[in-house]
Amino acid sequence: MTGWFGRVLLLSGWLVSSVVLADDAFLTIKGDGCCNGKGQISLTRAEFEALPQSEVTTKTPWTEGSHTYRGVLLRELVKKYGLKSSEVKAMAINDYWAAVPVEDGDKYPVLVAEKQDGKPLTLRNKGPLWIIYPLSDYPDLNKELYHSRMVWQLIGLESK
Repeated sequence: MTGWFGRVLLLSGWLVSSVVLADDAFLTIKGDGCCNGKGQISLTRAEFEALPQSEVTTKTPWTEGSHTYRGVLLRELVKKYGLKSSEVKAMAINDYWAAVPVEDGDKYPVLVAEKQDGKPLTLRNKGPLWIIYPLSDYPDLNKELYHSRMVWQLIGLESK
């Protein structure tokens, strides 16, 4: 399909898939004791955005300058969904994962961010979700250990 008709079909397909994605699972949370005994919940973007929101302004090794990230604090997700372990497995779209100690979220405002500077994170800029540590406010966190826990393209949290 070439020409304008092919481009219209391609654009139409992209628009439809974007609408479908708005209602798809945005973040899956699971583990023993999770979610009032159900063991798992899949949140849509709208459900995630309805949770109490926080902001962290920080620099990262992967971005230029400081940015303001908005999302839900890790400690709030752990509490709300009853995750009962000392760490959560943060899983990315590409099968990368990291064990994130729950203690990190208790000590620092570790954010599960879905927006950067007021705009939704996309796959191109580390979205749909990105675990953000407040590196600028706590310089002792600006180490490879914590960088490895800043999982981007996050799609799931699992109580280990």
